[in-house]
Amino acid sequence: MPEPVLLSAEGEVVRITVAPDHPGPYSTLVSFLRQHLPGVWIDWVAVREAYRFGRGRPFPVGRRRAEAAFDERAKIRFSEDGLAAFLLLYPPRPRGSRLTEADLARLVRAYGVPPELVDAHALRMAFLRHSYQESELIARGRPPLDGAPARVDWVRGLPTDPEGFLAALESLGDLYPTEILAEVAEHGKAGTLHPPESGTPGLAASGAPIPARAGEDTIRLGPGLRLDPAEGTIVATATGHLRLSGRGATTARVLPLLRVREAQDLEPWRGAVFPGSIVVEGDLEVRFPLKVLGDVEVRGGLVRSSLEVMGSLFVRDGVIHRGHEPVRVGGILSAAFMDRAWVAAHTVHVRRYSLQSRLLGFDAVLAPSKGANLCGGQIACRKRVVADVLGSPNSMDTEVAVGAPGFNATFHAMFQSWADALRSLPTEEGPEETIREEAARWEKATLALTVPHLPHALIATQRVHAGVTIRIASALREIGNAVGPVSFTYEKIGDRDRVAMTRG
Repeated sequence: MPEPVLLSAEGEVVRITVAPDHPGPYSTLVSFLRQHLPGVWIDWVAVREAYRFGRGRPFPVGRRRAEAAFDERAKIRFSEDGLAAFLLLYPPRPRGSRLTEADLARLVRAYGVPPELVDAHALRMAFLRHSYQESELIARGRPPLDGAPARVDWVRGLPTDPEGFLAALESLGDLYPTEILAEVAEHGKAGTLHPPESGTPGLAASGAPIPARAGEDTIRLGPGLRLDPAEGTIVATATGHLRLSGRGATTARVLPLLRVREAQDLEPWRGAVFPGSIVVEGDLEVRFPLKVLGDVEVRGGLVRSSLEVMGSLFVRDGVIHRGHEPVRVGGILSAAFMDRAWVAAHTVHVRRYSLQSRLLGFDAVLAPSKGANLCGGQIACRKRVVADVLGSPNSMDTEVAVGAPGFNATFHAMFQSWADALRSLPTEEGPEETIREEAARWEKATLALTVPHLPHALIATQRVHAGVTIRIASALREIGNAVGPVSFTYEKIGDRDRVAMTRG
């Protein structure tokens, strides 16, 4: 069995080698040196450094001279992340001698700093400067390169998750895509899987390896998808809507996809939950209650419809709805305009304007495009409102509330009703696993509702017109400055003509 501590000497320099698996505490090392090195001046600071940093290496801790206590001392300090090493010099007492450049090089090696990491020029300059009690950077390690997480290149060009849709819509501006919801065919390729990478380990300035964090495999394939390990591809086992969800859009599944031209085609699901996604080829006007588990794409306008969408709702034209209940959306509601509409969604995205509408955004109400206007009505959300123009040129009353108390009541009722509706579905209505997960998600969202946190409340506008009242929690701000005239102009939205109010 090797000795836990070995003593050696070269000339007048005394070194100790502390075994990496030294069993005793630091006090046992002190007792050992006092017993075996009588009459030798010992630098107890160096002994502690040897115990902490010099395991397995000869470490200089003393000199066999009576006046050695007056000599210059030095030690190496490492940064908190271990990637940088610093030389720290202490001045000698009168009649004491200074360390040589070779002494410093040996000290650096004793601390275990690899030669390839040592900056020889910086070490020499530190020796020449002798800047006492000032840290001199002499070595820098290599940070680890963490592995990339698993990812999937899906077959469609547009993203298939709601957040990605929103970013794509904002970047496209007026170029609205011809098709949004992605459809995959049974036995067809849905995407290519790239497995996680392990990463490259780093090296600390002390010579210790720094392990890299391996990339996580967070990709989860739900119903309708399977992995072909031989090809590294994801294959659809059913025809339908490819839908991503979860943090980072890492959970994928295929929901049934229904394409309709008339509202009558949706009659079989009157008052029930359609367990998939829907594409409407034109306008949508349903006079009966309709709940949809997935996403809805309307390639026209949404008019006077009692619609609840648990996913996201994308409307090519606009929403015209003034009913007893709002259009409810669990994800993103994006429309070109809102005309006297009442909507409630996680995020309300207005691409052009809203007019005398009531917009409730669980997270935000966004109208960021150039010239996009929130004009008249009520806008309320928990965290932020972003608009290029807020209010109207003719002082039409516009009320904005951000982070106001009591805001959660609408969404509490909405989320709980969805959880109850999904739990009451018979199993043959859709994939049982998907229904069960969605019910649990809305139940969890109901329990997680909290009072908005005021520091998160934000209103960002480039212009604020007259007649705007802004409420942030209990604060109230009224904007009533007079502005220029108002005019009405002709414009074309999609295939429809429309007269819209604009600033003169």
